[in-house]
Amino acid sequence: MACPQCGRSEQVHSVQELADLARMRLGQMQQGLEASPPQSGLRGWEAEPRPIRQDRNTIGYGGESASSIAGSIADDVAGAVIGEAARFIGRAIGRRVQRTYAERVQPAMATAQEAMLRNQIAIAERHPDLRGCMSDQVIFLAGGNRVLPFPNLATLTIDQADALVATLRSG
Repeated sequence: MACPQCGRSEQVHSVQELADLARMRLGQMQQGLEASPPQSGLRGWEAEPRPIRQDRNTIGYGGESASSIAGSIADDVAGAVIGEAARFIGRAIGRRVQRTYAERVQPAMATAQEAMLRNQIAIAERHPDLRGCMSDQVIFLAGGNRVLPFPNLATLTIDQADALVATLRSG
């Protein structure tokens, strides 16, 4: 089937091809949800390696006095305590963000993607004569000569698809 706009057929795809792809992705999503084991072990910030602090504060190194060495040690201890506190807070925040993502964001995204794929399948079943030319980014009906700009399939509703097909048929 050739595109009515460019006359070529190598980039023309049927809506059934889109539906088959959507079915495949939907099946993969469902298999992924069933096969995903519960998470255990270290995750996120916990799994990141921590740098080992190596200082060269040796007594008498470089002719330093005892008081400057004591001050240096106190600074190092304070720095270490602050550094550990920051890492602890960072890990706690990281775990909370990761938990929120896993418990709320990821399921919501999966639900939205599943709805979009099911919608694409429903459109394909309802309008099997719909075609699209990927090179020209247009849609048309098999055997038709009218074209419309390719819609955003992620947001296309069944009602919008019906309206597009009605417009294509009216010409």
